[in-house]
Amino acid sequence: MTRFATFARLLMLLAILLPLFAIRSAVWSAPVGTAASSREKEQGKSGDAEPKPLRVKPRATRTTKSAKGEASKGEETPRSASRPRRAAPAESQVSRAQEAAAAGRYDEARDLLASVDAARLSEEKADDAAYLGAVLTVEGVKQGEAFAAYLKEFPKGHHRRESTLALARLHYVQGDYAESDRLLAIFSPGIEHDTIGREGLVLRGLAQLARGDAPGALQFFASCEKDLKGSAQEEAYYFAMSQASLRSAKPQAAVDALRVLLDRHAQGAYAPQALYAMGMALEQMGRGTDATNVFRQVAQRFPDSYEATRVRDRGIRPGQIVGSGLPIGGGYALQIGAFSRRDLADALARDLRLASVPDVSVRQGSELPPIYRVRGGAFATREEAQALGERLRREKGYSYNVVPH
Repeated sequence: MTRFATFARLLMLLAILLPLFAIRSAVWSAPVGTAASSREKEQGKSGDAEPKPLRVKPRATRTTKSAKGEASKGEETPRSASRPRRAAPAESQVSRAQEAAAAGRYDEARDLLASVDAARLSEEKADDAAYLGAVLTVEGVKQGEAFAAYLKEFPKGHHRRESTLALARLHYVQGDYAESDRLLAIFSPGIEHDTIGREGLVLRGLAQLARGDAPGALQFFASCEKDLKGSAQEEAYYFAMSQASLRSAKPQAAVDALRVLLDRHAQGAYAPQALYAMGMALEQMGRGTDATNVFRQVAQRFPDSYEATRVRDRGIRPGQIVGSGLPIGGGYALQIGAFSRRDLADALARDLRLASVPDVSVRQGSELPPIYRVRGGAFATREEAQALGERLRREKGYSYNVVPH
């Protein structure tokens, strides 16, 4: 009986312990959340008021605070995405101001811009607002200060080139040619392919010319020909080139530039000035009759221009024009060579210029393949053209033909 009683007690003890081991095993093998729930149940049954040792929330909170974790991206994105929405009204107002300015409604643009909260603008829109504010500034000195402030605040801004050109123009108009030239150093020959860059090149050369460096300006303009020839700035370029040539005592170079200008822009904005400059260049070359013809054309074709007043101040009155009346003062020229290769034509043209032949040009024919004709001189009569041709025959051995200019 004693053994049986002992065995019975052991069975009862095992019946009590086995469930406890099962519960303990489940707690250690379960996930964190499950373990926490199991322990909470045990504590609830036991009536123990001890704080819960594990929670899911703290872990979730630690994960969310991690700005670099995947979970945090979902929480941080809405906060950062909300900023543009708050700034949208201010940025929209800048856009409306830009549209008003583009349409010529400058007062409206100023009012819109004045009420913009700059703190709510993105970097790009702040750039636009600062530039537009400078453009809309009326008084010259204050406008210069506004452009200078923009360039200081946005040294790499979207409108840096436009602001630099505008500020350089203001300095040029105010007579500060050295500062204008310094600012315009960002514009370089050979790389400018837009309107701002080309205008910068022309103004840079003019600033050098106004500083008194005519030879330097002439050399600079010559290096800009590929950038400016055939562009919307071509007319201004060739006129500036003629002025640099005249001040460098190179009237023939001035005549060459002015001929191109008048051929392509006969009624352009620079036409009266170009004709008057042509007369000045012809005077420097000792061609007084041709110069008088050109001055008369200024008075006849542009009677209300300032240049026509200057012609009248010279004592020249509209009347019959001697010779052909062409802008360069002659109706005949010499054709001295014709080539199928442009380089050979250019080489002959250089030799003729070295021989002091005036008005040398290379003209490309319309035939295929093209023929490049080298011409020189511009004369009122055939006899004058023949006289030059004979001199070239004697001195250089060139053959020639007299052709209409």
